[in-house]
Amino acid sequence: ITTDVGVTVTFDWYSYARVIIPNTYAGAVCGLCGNANGDPHDDFVTRDGHHADNETHLGDSWKVGDVPGCSPGCSKGCQVCSDAQKRAYRGDKHCGLLGKKRGPFAACHDVIDPTPYLDDCLFDACLYEGHQDTVCQAIGAYVAACQSQGAAVRPWRTAAFCSPVCPPNQHYELCGSPCPPTCQGEAGPQDCSDASTCSEGCFCDPGFFRSGDHCVPLPQCGCVLEGRYYPQGVQFYPEPPCTQRCVCSENGGLECHPAPGCSRDEECTVRDGVLGCHPRTCRQCQVLGAGAYSTFDGHLGSFGGSCTLPLLELERGEPEEELEPITVALEQEDVEVQRVTVMAHGVTVVMHRGQQWEVMVDGERHLLPLWLRGGAVGVAQVGSHRLLQVQGGPKILYDGKAYVVLTLPPPSRRPRGLCGNFNGDPNDDGPDGGALGRPPPHCTHLVPAPSCSPAQARRCAVLADPEGPFAGCHGVVPPRTYLVTCEHQVCRVGGDPCPGFQGYAAACQAAGGALREWREATGCPLTCPPKSRYQLCARTCEHTCAGVSAPPPCSERCFEGCQCAEGLVSDG
Repeated sequence: ITTDVGVTVTFDWYSYARVIIPNTYAGAVCGLCGNANGDPHDDFVTRDGHHADNETHLGDSWKVGDVPGCSPGCSKGCQVCSDAQKRAYRGDKHCGLLGKKRGPFAACHDVIDPTPYLDDCLFDACLYEGHQDTVCQAIGAYVAACQSQGAAVRPWRTAAFCSPVCPPNQHYELCGSPCPPTCQGEAGPQDCSDASTCSEGCFCDPGFFRSGDHCVPLPQCGCVLEGRYYPQGVQFYPEPPCTQRCVCSENGGLECHPAPGCSRDEECTVRDGVLGCHPRTCRQCQVLGAGAYSTFDGHLGSFGGSCTLPLLELERGEPEEELEPITVALEQEDVEVQRVTVMAHGVTVVMHRGQQWEVMVDGERHLLPLWLRGGAVGVAQVGSHRLLQVQGGPKILYDGKAYVVLTLPPPSRRPRGLCGNFNGDPNDDGPDGGALGRPPPHCTHLVPAPSCSPAQARRCAVLADPEGPFAGCHGVVPPRTYLVTCEHQVCRVGGDPCPGFQGYAAACQAAGGALREWREATGCPLTCPPKSRYQLCARTCEHTCAGVSAPPPCSERCFEGCQCAEGLVSDG
């Protein structure tokens, strides 16, 4: 991003951000990047102008917002590498390449001091025990800094060391053009003020043009509307109130037609960078254990037997809507959930009972986290649960035992299945309402549970206690359904109320409620494996081996579960 006053901000979409300012700003800025007055010794200053005690104190003072479950830094028992441990990564096969006097970056040493980059590289390489992705990212940051200053860099990547991998119709260049051919450039003049520097990366093959993150032949380029580029075939609303819908056709043509606008359940707003009719609120369908379930509209029912139950079926939309069919099914034996199956975007994902950190994709075992179909489907472990997200569609949270939480924005197609038809009326979600169709073979509706004795009911009363640990959940997830189900489990099944409490805790956190510590108060402990500990707000998805190389498909919410100890990450 470049502004008209000469400020440039770059980000590599992962871990390396850079801010370049003109000399006119010297001494007039503040923040984590310092004051730009030429003196590196007075940059360690907090927002209120005092000298910071340490890095955590400095970062905390400039923090602009909190992320639930994220701590400011390691406070005790921190993993620190000694100089002797770092020495193992000073060779040419790791970080040593940065400071090598006759190495590929020698011409840049007088322009940019490699020492801070070498220190960063050694720190990361030691913590991640030489993981090549961390080393390559650290060296790549120095390369980007050198090239931004016009310093020459010699080839440094090889087939065995930081090998470049490019998508189809693209190739790697060490010193690629700052103004590569783009579809937008073909459609009109392109701002390319700084043509003196080059950068390494993936560039389009000859005869292909950049279209978003793809390279396409010229006839497949999209169109430009009011200075903004849209790829071919993409449908979009050009402006609020979403009453006109446009699509880029062949050879850069633009077709726009009147649209009905947003429904009463939607609003015309920007979400995830896209202007459109987005739902005001989502609704939840829950499988609550012991055969009980609650629909999107709040109908409470129970199914017994051994069978497969369709929770949600969304048929394919009209061609212009670009809506894929989605099916979510649950397989149970007696009243125990055995597996949850999701079919979307041409893939079938199965989450089995009793498992964590893995799913089956089209019959093949995959460890989490993972993206499928170019990001259209993401699966991750969040706390004690697996979370599957379909882009623009449902989110399915499964604990691997008794309960499932299915969250759905108001759909443009009327859903079918056990979760109901999402029309706001709970009375037509029952077995005779038609949303489920014919009851599956070998499945039967269970009769309502017998009434509980006061002593039995008291075991579940904590769910609705306005002063209890679940009180902060009541505003986002009414406890009535969970209270009834808990009593059903305790009274008829003669079972444990803990699964019911855990189900309500998951639904609460999925909806953004303020859950307090509840396990000790209710006598429902959660045992964690070695080298991990229980946290009410765990960030298990972010702290994984897979997350070292690329951002995993995590939820913005946090969920209770077992998180690796400081300095450790999950490896399946």
